[in-house]
Amino acid sequence: MNHSRFELSPTTAFAAAALSAVLLYLSFQLNNYSSPLAFIALIPLLAGATACQSPRTAAGLGLLSGFFFFYIELYWITNSIANFTSLPTVVVILVMALLALYMSLYVAIFCGLWHYLNQQNALESAYGKIISTLAGAAIWLLLEDFRGWFLGGFPWHPLGLTQIDNQFSNWLLPLGGVRLLSSLVIFGNLAIYLTGRALFRKNLRAAMLYCGLLLMPLIGLALIGSGSDNVSILKSQITNPADPESCRNRIAVIQPNILQKEKWRPENRDKIIEKMLLLSRRSLADNPDLIIWPEAALPLLLENEPEIFNRLHRFVTDNKVSLMLGSPRLIRQENGSQKTLFNSIFLISPGQRLQIYNKIKLVPYGEFTPMASLFPFISKIVPGLSYSPGDEILNFNLKQLKIAPSVCFEGVFPAFSAAFFAAGANLLINLTNDAWFGDSPGPRQHLANIRLRAIENNCTIVRCANTGISAIINPAGKIEQYLPLNQEGILFAEITCRHQPPTFFARHRFLPTYLAGLYLLLTSAFIFYRRSGYRT
Repeated sequence: MNHSRFELSPTTAFAAAALSAVLLYLSFQLNNYSSPLAFIALIPLLAGATACQSPRTAAGLGLLSGFFFFYIELYWITNSIANFTSLPTVVVILVMALLALYMSLYVAIFCGLWHYLNQQNALESAYGKIISTLAGAAIWLLLEDFRGWFLGGFPWHPLGLTQIDNQFSNWLLPLGGVRLLSSLVIFGNLAIYLTGRALFRKNLRAAMLYCGLLLMPLIGLALIGSGSDNVSILKSQITNPADPESCRNRIAVIQPNILQKEKWRPENRDKIIEKMLLLSRRSLADNPDLIIWPEAALPLLLENEPEIFNRLHRFVTDNKVSLMLGSPRLIRQENGSQKTLFNSIFLISPGQRLQIYNKIKLVPYGEFTPMASLFPFISKIVPGLSYSPGDEILNFNLKQLKIAPSVCFEGVFPAFSAAFFAAGANLLINLTNDAWFGDSPGPRQHLANIRLRAIENNCTIVRCANTGISAIINPAGKIEQYLPLNQEGILFAEITCRHQPPTFFARHRFLPTYLAGLYLLLTSAFIFYRRSGYRT
């Protein structure tokens, strides 16, 4: 069999990898997260990977391209490391390079497997290429899923994020989540690449077949959008007025804008407490039902400070308002020898028991150190406290609200967030402290990533950030109100929450993963079967 392959020169390989990295970067920057560039960004890389002589060379090309992209896109992390550690600049750059290298491994694996699929005799026909294209989309989906789990997970910037403001997202995300949207984007890249290659070879029949393949998911989405119950629910809840069973709650989001370097200085402790209470008293003019403070709002262990806790409880009782805030939480065992530290959310309400949620999804190498026993030197470069993960998904109850509590990084996990809505939540409140990131793209990227959860779960999101960006996000993923970065302020909003069934994605949040895995198993079996046939 003639694969018509040629060995890429180093210059050409480098150019292909760099071009895809640049196009992918622009896909996340342009057109307010609805860039059509995302559907062609990986084509140079696909062409280069296909032309390589081996899967290993193709994987190397993917590693190079992924490294370029993630280093540029996540470079702001170096500011956080440099500002809160005493590490030399060379070490800071090395740490960033290691992160970019880890993230690029997933692109490398995808390119290596894509090259392998294109080598198979069983998939050399036009219809075989359709099988391999669908397999490529399934591989990307599984790799993004694995990245969100391995070493605690870092699901930042899934490919589907480039299309969050595309109208198709309102149809697809409540059905399959961002992983499915990511696989659709990579599917578009693969189908367009195959169509262009067929036209270049003047194979019009194959080009028409691949073009039809590209149109199939778009037609399917149009049919879904016109007939799906999930989408009908979504559209009605975005556009229709409140129904009789809905509840209205006035909320006040406090953004104190306290710099991270100032927060934990002992001399600032009383000033911070007074500032939070002063802003909260100002918010009472709007008669809120709930006042929200950010993650780690006070520089103390709230449960271990009965005087401060009682003061907050009096504020809540006297003003008939609920208070939701983040605080570290230290639990001592009965013998007193063992202590467990959690990053927690507290809900203090008049006449109700205290409700507490312990953060489950911790930030790798920020709040805990994966594989610290294997790499003990890493734990020494990570600033801040070391936390333990919580173990219970629970919703807060406040009148008719069932609140999904979310701490910072937890909001970027699709299936994890959906689990709260499968348990009956109708509002997501995310408390965060992005002061670590300073005035960088970090807080803006964090906000963009969490917007996906609003569409997936057809819910309103209230985001309270220490230094910004605090925001109200509607079920269509649009930002209705926000407080700018590095600005003190109070955000007032009236939240209408309707009682409704969970979205299809919330009920079946692992279904895309299972289907992608099953499809790859069937594809592997098909290749093995055809190989056996060729041998005999």
